[in-house]
Amino acid sequence: MPDYTEYGHADQLLSFGSNDVSTEANKPGNGVETLASNQNEGADELENQNSLYESTTPDKSFASSGIPAPTLLSAALQVRTGQIMVPAAVDPAQASALAALQVLKVIEPDAQAGDLCTRREYARWLVVASNCLSRNTSSKVYPAMYIENVTELAFDDITPEDFDFPFIQGLAEAGLISSKLSRSDMNVPLDVDNLHNLFSPECPVSRQDLVSWKMALDKRQLPEVDKTSMYKASGYMDVDKINAAAWPALVADLDAGDQSITALAFGFTRLFQPDKPVTKGQVALALSTGDSADVVMEELARIEAEKIAEDAVNAHGELVAQVEKDLNATFERELTKEREKIETLEKLAEEARVELDKLRAERVEENNALIRGRASVESEMEVLSKLRSEVEEQLQSVLSKKVEISFEKNRIEKLQTEIENDRQAVVQLQYELEVERKALSMARAWAEDEAKKAREHARALEEARNQWERHGIKVVVEGGLEDDASAGVTWANAGKEHQVDEAINRAGSLLEKLKSMSAEIKVRSCHSLERVIQHVRSFISILKQGAEEATQRFTDLGAAAALKAKKLSSEAQDNVYVFGSTIGDKSKRVVEDCKEGLEKFVHRFKTD
Repeated sequence: MPDYTEYGHADQLLSFGSNDVSTEANKPGNGVETLASNQNEGADELENQNSLYESTTPDKSFASSGIPAPTLLSAALQVRTGQIMVPAAVDPAQASALAALQVLKVIEPDAQAGDLCTRREYARWLVVASNCLSRNTSSKVYPAMYIENVTELAFDDITPEDFDFPFIQGLAEAGLISSKLSRSDMNVPLDVDNLHNLFSPECPVSRQDLVSWKMALDKRQLPEVDKTSMYKASGYMDVDKINAAAWPALVADLDAGDQSITALAFGFTRLFQPDKPVTKGQVALALSTGDSADVVMEELARIEAEKIAEDAVNAHGELVAQVEKDLNATFERELTKEREKIETLEKLAEEARVELDKLRAERVEENNALIRGRASVESEMEVLSKLRSEVEEQLQSVLSKKVEISFEKNRIEKLQTEIENDRQAVVQLQYELEVERKALSMARAWAEDEAKKAREHARALEEARNQWERHGIKVVVEGGLEDDASAGVTWANAGKEHQVDEAINRAGSLLEKLKSMSAEIKVRSCHSLERVIQHVRSFISILKQGAEEATQRFTDLGAAAALKAKKLSSEAQDNVYVFGSTIGDKSKRVVEDCKEGLEKFVHRFKTD
């Protein structure tokens, strides 16, 4: 379809690209109405373009459908973009594609995959990629030149002073994007006054521009597409928001399947969102598709191979230098070790001589010490013999003390026998005393009963007497009867008192006798026991002291003499053995080290 159809009513698109403002807007009271009308016109713009696109037949234009790609900037992209609050997600494919194009010097090294891409940058990278990555000269787009009064500007806002003028002008002159040049070369109706000639280089690239510009460069011919086929091919729910001139490019891109720009850059989506800005990573993926894909991969492989080869050469050189350095260092270390061994052997020999002299002096001193020790042992033996005689004398005294102890023991046994007999006599007396006490208690009880009966009989007589006296009968008791009565009572009481006194006297005498015997026995036994205990204690203490002194002195002298003699002999033997073994080991080690050093030097010089 001809490109001019998207600009069918230029007067309706004035608010989207033109800097001219209607004179009616300057009239008082018409400012708000003008803004509202411009917004309504912007909302109806896309429908008018699509209707014009569908009504225009292909035979009215020299260009194929979808070529040149539309460059009209939508109202959404004309608004200045705000700060990015949530950065875009960058997948590994975008990062690798951006890195590859940076290596190929298509994209600047400081570009970040998550940043938004401007229309200026996309146009520049598109031209550079076609020159660097295309092997077919007929597919390359060259930057445009400018000749004053000859070259016609494609866009009003892209002047020769713009540093991206060659790239943007080159795309327009190649007929890949719509501009004043493409509209002047095509059959545009004469009544169309198109004032929308702005490129807006600082605005972000939209998804629609990303796909349509790249497809216009890669494809010589794009398919003719209507709304139904567009919906069937894409399945987008917002087909009406997409510029109809971009439909062929989108369908051609979707035919590539998984390798399409849409699939690689946007992933799976049911909303195309044609006016949504794209990132530099998505632009890098778009530039790496199509014919550029193989070139990008080959260039990456070549650069990687060159890098690997360069790294290998550098590594080989470093390895050779390191090997030489290690060999020199090893030789120096071995030489230093051999010198150190020689110095060590000389020091060991000197130390061995000094140690030999020292051992000789020590041996002489040990011999002198042995002689002195022998003399001290002999003197100790004499002291031991004297101690032995003293111990024998003490033993005789111990035996005599033992005889005395046995005699005292017999005396103690006799005293114990006497004490036992006295104790049995005391027990017998206690038994008899108990019997007398019981008899006394029985006699006392009988006397109390008799006295009670006599008192009752006297009371009865007294009552009878009183009764007779009340009846006038006077009873006269004779003195003989009263004396007899009192005498009878006295005799009875006397008999009773005699038995009690006798028992009490016997008990008292027994107690006195027991007390005297126990006191005597106690005194005698205490004196005897104390005397025996004193003898035994003194004897035992004397024995212990003498035995301990003799044993300790004898043990100390014997142990000291034996230990000293043993120590001297063992030290002498050890010193002799150690000296001999030390001298032998050192001599063997010196000889072995010398042989080993000579063999190493011979082997090294042979190998070198």
